[in-house]
Amino acid sequence: MILKLWQLVKKFPTPLLLLSLSIVCVALPVHSTELTPENFKSSIASGLWFIEHFSPYCGHCRAFAPTWEELVEKNKEGSAEATGVKLAQVNCAVHGDLCSANDVKGYPQMNLYNNGELVESFKGARDLERLTEFLKRHAPTALSPSSVSEIVQEEASHSSTPNFSGSVLILDGSNFQSAIEEGPAFVKFFAPWCGHCKKLAPTWKNLARTMQSKLTIAEVDCEAHKALCKENNIQGFPTLVYIADGSRTEYSGGRKIEQLTDFANKASTSNAQPISSDELEKYVSAESLIYVLLYPSSDRKLLPFLRPLFSSLLGSPMVYTIADPPQSMKSRFSIPSASAWAIVALKDHDSTTPSAVYLASTSASSSQHDDSTLEHIKTWLLHNRLPTTIELTQDSFQSVMNSPARPLVVLAAVTPTLKVKVQERIEEIGRKWRTRTQGSGMLGINGEERPVVFAWMDIEKWKDWMKSMYGITYKGTLELDDVEVVIADHKALIYYNTDHSGSSIRLTSSQDIFSALDDIAQDQILPKNSENLIERAARYLNNKLQSIESYIINHPKHIAFFVVVAILLVVYAIRKALADEPMDRDYVRMGKGKADRLD
Repeated sequence: MILKLWQLVKKFPTPLLLLSLSIVCVALPVHSTELTPENFKSSIASGLWFIEHFSPYCGHCRAFAPTWEELVEKNKEGSAEATGVKLAQVNCAVHGDLCSANDVKGYPQMNLYNNGELVESFKGARDLERLTEFLKRHAPTALSPSSVSEIVQEEASHSSTPNFSGSVLILDGSNFQSAIEEGPAFVKFFAPWCGHCKKLAPTWKNLARTMQSKLTIAEVDCEAHKALCKENNIQGFPTLVYIADGSRTEYSGGRKIEQLTDFANKASTSNAQPISSDELEKYVSAESLIYVLLYPSSDRKLLPFLRPLFSSLLGSPMVYTIADPPQSMKSRFSIPSASAWAIVALKDHDSTTPSAVYLASTSASSSQHDDSTLEHIKTWLLHNRLPTTIELTQDSFQSVMNSPARPLVVLAAVTPTLKVKVQERIEEIGRKWRTRTQGSGMLGINGEERPVVFAWMDIEKWKDWMKSMYGITYKGTLELDDVEVVIADHKALIYYNTDHSGSSIRLTSSQDIFSALDDIAQDQILPKNSENLIERAARYLNNKLQSIESYIINHPKHIAFFVVVAILLVVYAIRKALADEPMDRDYVRMGKGKADRLD
C-alpha cells in the first residue's frame, strides 16, 4: 500500500508537490484548537471562547498569525497572564459553510462566544495589547445572560467613545474607511525606515494616551500599505492628517507633545461655544482673533447648519455664539436690522471695530440656504482667519504664507536682540493699517480683496532661506533703522523690497510701507522672483504636466475620442502614403510596351 502510494507521488512534478506542501503548511492552525463543523457547537457550548475565522490565502491573516500565536501562549492554562478565555480557529478555506453560518464577512474575523451564544465580534486594531485588553474586559468564568447583555451594552458605549483604550489605532486597507467614518481622527502616515518617523513614534503614543476618550489617534504604515497611502496622496513621511466630517487637513505645526496636544484639543473641541454678551470682552482680551456668531434663539436650525463649517476651522480661531444679542451690540458692529444673523471677526483684542462681518439676509430655515451658500460662508471663514501681526516660525509659517486667502506679508528680518523692539513696531504699524482700512486690513489688487499680514522672522535661524528667497543677507548686529523689509506674495513666489521710486522699504516709517502697498495695488512697481530662471521654467512645466494629468483623469471620454481620432489619422496617412507610392519601373515599362502594341 505504502509502495503504491509512493509510486503515485513520484509521478507528480516536484514544483507542484512543493507548492501543495507550502499551502498545507500555511493552512495549519497556529498552536490553537481547530474547530470543524462536527465539533464547533459542542466545543463552544460551555464557557467563553474566542474564535478566529481565517483563510490561509489571506494576506492579513498571515500577517496576523504571529500575534495570534502570542495571544494563544499568553492564555494557555497555567499561564500567569491567562484570562480564562479559550482560543480556537476555524479554517474558512476548508469549512466555508461553517464560516457563512457564523456570519463571517471578512478575514480574519474574531468572534467571542459564551455558552454557545455569540457575544460580539472583535473590532479594532489587531495588535496584542488591544486583544489582551478585550479578553480581560470579559469575566474569566461563564457569563450569565444578564452579564452578556451588560457586556454588549458596555462595548456599545466603548465603541461610541473615541480612543477608549488611550493607544494608537493601527489602520490598514480593511479598517481605514470605517475608522474615519466613526468620528474625527488624527492620522500619522509613516515609513518604518524614516528617521523623523522613528523620532516621532514615542510622542505619538504619548499623544494617544493624552487624548484618551477624546480623539482617535491612528497611524498607517505606508511601507506595508502603499496603495492606501497613495489614495490619500501622501508625498512624504511622516505626514499628519486630521480627518473629520469628510474633510482632511494636513497638520503643519510643531511635533512636540505640547504642540500636538494643543492642536488636537482645539480641533476636537466643539468650535461653537455659547457665551453671554457680557462675556465677550473677556474672550476678546484673551485671544488675538475670534469669530462671534450673533443670532436669534428662535432659529433652531442655524447651529446645526453652521457647525460643520466651524469644525473645518479646527479651533483656529475659536467661534463663540451669542443668542439674541442686544441692539447696542448690533449697532456697534453696524449690523442692520434686516440681517437674520451675522458672524463678526474681531482681531487684535479690539472689541469695537470688527475686521470683517458676514451678514445673512435669511434664516437657516430658508430654502435659499444651499451648497453654494455653505461654500460662500466657508470661504469667508477661511479668508478672514489670518492675524494682523505674527512671528513666522516653523509652526506658523504654512498657515500664513500658504493660506488660501493669498495674503501679502510685510516681513521684517530681525535678530534676537532686536526682536522685542521690532515686534512692538510691527504691532503699531498693524494697528495703523487697520485704522487706515476701516478695520478690514485688506488691500484691493485687481478687483480682489487680499489680507495684509505684518510679520517678523529670526534671520539668524533662517538666514539661508531668507537670502535665497528674498535676497536678505545676515549682517550681524542691527539697529532698528537697518532692519530689511520685504512685501512677499509667497503663493506667487514673488516679492517687493522697494517702492515705485526705487527706495528701500524701511521699518521705521509706516508711510514707506503703506506707500509700497499702494504701489503694488496700483501695479506701479515690478515684483522680483524668489526663483531663478531654471526653477521658474521647471515649475511652469510641472504645472502644465499636472494640468494635463488632471484633464486626463477628469475627462476620460475626451481622451478616448482624441486617441481614436489620432489612430484614424495615422491609418489614413499610412494608406495615403502607400497609394501615392510610384509603381515599379519594370511594370511601367511593360505597360508602356503594351500600349505601343495596341497602337
